[in-house]
Amino acid sequence: MLESGRQLSARFALVRRLGCGGSGEVWLARDRVANEDVALKVLSPKWTRHASAIAALEREYAILSALRHPNVLRVHGVYRTAELVWIAMEYAGGGDLSRLRGRPASEILPLLVPIASALVYLHAQGVVHRDVKPTNVLLMADGTPKLADYDAASRIGVRLEQGARGSPFSMSPQHLNGEAPDPGDDVYALGATLYELLSGYPPFYPDGRPDQVRFEKPAELPATVPTGVAHLITRMLAKASAERPAMDKVESELKTLANESESERTTAPTIRVEPPSVRAPGAHGEPLRSEWRRSTASASVSAHDLRREGFRRGLMAAALGVGVLAVLFVFFALPRWVDNRQPPVQAQTAQASTPLPETEREAEANKEIDFAALARAKQEAEDLRAPLMERLEKLRDQALDVWGGAPAQEVADLIAAADREMEAREYPTAVERLQAAAPLLDQLEQRAGEVLKEQLAAGSTALAEGRSADARNAFELAAKIDPDDAAAAAGLKRASTLDSVLELLANAERLEKEERMQDALDHYRKALALDAEMKRAADGIARVQARLAGDAFASAMARGFSALAAADHDAARRAFQEAGKIRPNAPEVAQALRQIEQEERTNVIGTKLRAAQTLESQERWADALKEYRAVLALDSTVAAAHEGVARVSPRAALDEQLELYLTQPERLFSQPVRAAARESLARAKAVQNPGPTLQKQIETLGEWLARAEVPVSVPLQSDNLTQVTIYKVGSLGTFEQRSLELVPGRYTLVGTRPGYRDVRRQIDVFPGATIEPIVIRCEDRI
Repeated sequence: MLESGRQLSARFALVRRLGCGGSGEVWLARDRVANEDVALKVLSPKWTRHASAIAALEREYAILSALRHPNVLRVHGVYRTAELVWIAMEYAGGGDLSRLRGRPASEILPLLVPIASALVYLHAQGVVHRDVKPTNVLLMADGTPKLADYDAASRIGVRLEQGARGSPFSMSPQHLNGEAPDPGDDVYALGATLYELLSGYPPFYPDGRPDQVRFEKPAELPATVPTGVAHLITRMLAKASAERPAMDKVESELKTLANESESERTTAPTIRVEPPSVRAPGAHGEPLRSEWRRSTASASVSAHDLRREGFRRGLMAAALGVGVLAVLFVFFALPRWVDNRQPPVQAQTAQASTPLPETEREAEANKEIDFAALARAKQEAEDLRAPLMERLEKLRDQALDVWGGAPAQEVADLIAAADREMEAREYPTAVERLQAAAPLLDQLEQRAGEVLKEQLAAGSTALAEGRSADARNAFELAAKIDPDDAAAAAGLKRASTLDSVLELLANAERLEKEERMQDALDHYRKALALDAEMKRAADGIARVQARLAGDAFASAMARGFSALAAADHDAARRAFQEAGKIRPNAPEVAQALRQIEQEERTNVIGTKLRAAQTLESQERWADALKEYRAVLALDSTVAAAHEGVARVSPRAALDEQLELYLTQPERLFSQPVRAAARESLARAKAVQNPGPTLQKQIETLGEWLARAEVPVSVPLQSDNLTQVTIYKVGSLGTFEQRSLELVPGRYTLVGTRPGYRDVRRQIDVFPGATIEPIVIRCEDRI
C-alpha cells in the first residue's frame, strides 16, 4: 500500500498521489540524488508479475529515453524493488490542458504549437504517440507544455499485440480498426484535442461509438472559433488518413493562426459578453466551460434576464441597481435546471425594467446553481470512469463473463447507470455509482486469483480421472485469467493429448499381459512422450524394464563367470559391468568384480615373485628388492616376499657400497675411506657361494686398495728461503730440492717466508703415477 512518506529505494520519497489508473498510480516524489521533485509512475503490485505489464513500462521508457525535445516530458529511468516497478519522469506542476477547455483560440493555439512541434519530432524518430488528448499535455510551472504518457506509443508500422489503446474520443478510424500505427493517427488526435479545448467537449461526446468515428461528422464548432481554426480542425479530423495534413503542415498553420488570433485579441474592442446558454453537447451555440472567468467589461443586465439565466448574483445586482455582472463561461449545462426555450431578445429587453416581487426573488435566490461544483463532479466522474473501464476490460479479457457472476453484472450495471447519469448531466449521481463500482472491481480482481487456483485444481483432477473435455475447459479458463501461468499452459497441452495418451496406455497394458514386453515398452514410451507427467506411463515403463532387465541381467552374469573360468579377465569384467548397468548396485555384480580383482592380483604377485627370483640369480639385488616390496604393497601377507626382502636387503646394501668404491676409486686415497672399504671387502669375502659379479667386485676392490697403499715419489723444489710444510705429513724446513715418498691421496703444501706472502699448493698423488717436480717458493714481497 503506497502512502505519503514511503521510501521507494534509497533515492525516492513519496510526497502525494497525483492520480491512479487500472495499471497503477502516479505519485509526486522527492529525488534525493538529483534534489528535485519528480513524478513516479508506479505499476500496481498485482501487475508486477505480468511480463506484459512490465514490458509495456519498459517499452515506454525505451521510447522516452531516446527522445530529446523541449516539449517532450523527460524520463529519468525505470527502477525496481522486490515488490514494485516504477518509471521516474519530469514533474509538471502546472496541471494539464483539460482545465483550459472553453478558453478562446488566442489562449489555446500558442500552447498547441509546441506540441505539434514535438509530434513532428516524434514522427521523424519513427514514433507515433497514439494518445494525444488534453490530459496528456502537461504544463510546467512556467507554463511550458509537455507531451506525456507514451503508454500507447509505438513505432511507425509496428502493430501492438494488445490492439487499439487510447481514448475513444481521440482515436482515428484507422486506430480503431487496429491498423498499423501511422503519423496520421496523431494528426487526428491533435485535431480532436483542439476540438475539445475550443468547444468544451470532444468529438462525438458523450457516446464516442466506433461507428460515429468511422462514418459521421462531429458537431459544428461554436461560432466563436475562428474560421481558419475550424477549417484546420475539419481537415485534421478527416476520415481517411491521406486527406489529413502532415504534422509539419499542421505546425506551420497553427503558428500562423496563433499569431492571427493574438493580433485580433490585442486589437479587438472591448465588448459585453452575455452569459452563455446552457446546452447539451452537440447543440449549437456557446460551449460549456470548465471554469468561470470574469469579464473585462461591465454590462447592465435586467433582473428578468438574470432570472431567466439563473444567476443569483445578477438578480442581486439588478436589485441594487449596480448593473455590473461577472460573466462566467460554463463548462457544461444541466438542462433540467435551465429553460432551453429562450424568448426573443426584444421580449427580454421589454421585461428588463420589470422588477421581481420580493417573494419570487427569495425563491430564485434559493435555486442557485453551483456550476463550478458540477464541473468538478463531471471531471471527477470522467476521471473515475476511465480507470474503472480499463480494469473492467482487463477482467473481461480474463473471461469475467464466465466466472464473475452477480458481482460482475452489478459492476457493469453501475457503470452503465453512471453513463446514463452523465448523459443526463447528473454528474454527482454518476460519481456515486462509479465509486460504488470500485470496491466490487477490487473483489473481482481478488476473486480472479482464487478462480485461477480453482480451475487449475479442477483441471488436474480431470486429467487424473481421464476427462479430457473437462480438463481442457478448466485450463482454457485458467489461461484466460492469467495467460502467463505456466501450469495452465502445461495443463492445456496435457488435456489436448489426453485421449491419445489413454489409448496408448490401454494398448500397452494389453501387450504387457500378453508377455510382449518390448512392444508394451514402446507404447508406454510413446504415451510418456506425449505427456511427460503421466504417471501410468512412467510406472509401466519401470515395470516392463524391470522385467526385461531381469532376463538380461542373468544372461550377462552367466557370460561373466564363464569368461572368469577361462581366465579371460577382460571379457569377464565387461560382462559383469554390463550386468551392473542393467541392475545398478546389485551385490552379485560387486562380488564378481572383486573376484576378478583378486585373481588379477594373485597373477601379478606371482609374476613379480618370479621376476625377483630371476633378478636375484643375476645378482641385481636392488631390482630384486624393488619387486619384493611391490608384492608386499599388493598383499602384505605374502611370506615369500617377506623372506625375499630379508634375504636381498643386505646383499643390495653391500652391492651399493662396493659399486661406490669401484666407480669412484679416488675416494680410496683417503685413509678413513680406505679403512671403510677394507671392512666392506671383508664382508664381501664372508659371503658364502658368491656369484661372479661379487667375485669380480672383491678382486677389483682388493687391487685398488693395494695400489692405494704403495708410496709414490714426489719431487719438490724451493729457494732455500721458504719454510715448506705438508699438512698431515709435517714440516720439511727450507731446501732447494727434495723428494718424498707419499701414499696415493690428496695433499696440501704451504710455503712461508718472513716479509712475503704465503703460498699454497694442492697436489693429487695417484698410484703408480710419475709426478713432475712441485715448486713452492714465497716470491711476492709484502
